[in-house]
Amino acid sequence: MNIKHLTVGELMSTQLITVEPNISLRAAAQLLAKHHVHCLLVPAREPGACAGIITIKDIVQVLCDGEPQLLDQLVVQDVMTTPSVSVQKQFSIADAIRLMRASGVRSAPVLDGVQLVGLLSFTDVIKAVAAQS
Repeated sequence: MNIKHLTVGELMSTQLITVEPNISLRAAAQLLAKHHVHCLLVPAREPGACAGIITIKDIVQVLCDGEPQLLDQLVVQDVMTTPSVSVQKQFSIADAIRLMRASGVRSAPVLDGVQLVGLLSFTDVIKAVAAQS
């Protein structure tokens, strides 16, 4: 199977780790560490929708820009990327990678219409390429 012919839906992760927008950055960092992931999705008020995404990079940037106590003072919605760059489940992997690279993101929520159904990361793509070897 050639990776160029795969769709986002075939490679995406469906085990989504979400975080509420009003929790502290420290709590978000603890969730990232607990689940061994590099990003958390922030659900929107509408069921099944995605309001944004927070990444390890976002939290590290806060640490580099300020003081460690900001992890307890700021909440996820203060630093999350919103709206997040998203891809559709039926997109080709090639189209998704082009969009993600052009947008400067390593992970993108996957939508089926407006419904959040997964997450695609460059790691997912690398794992698929490695599995073909």
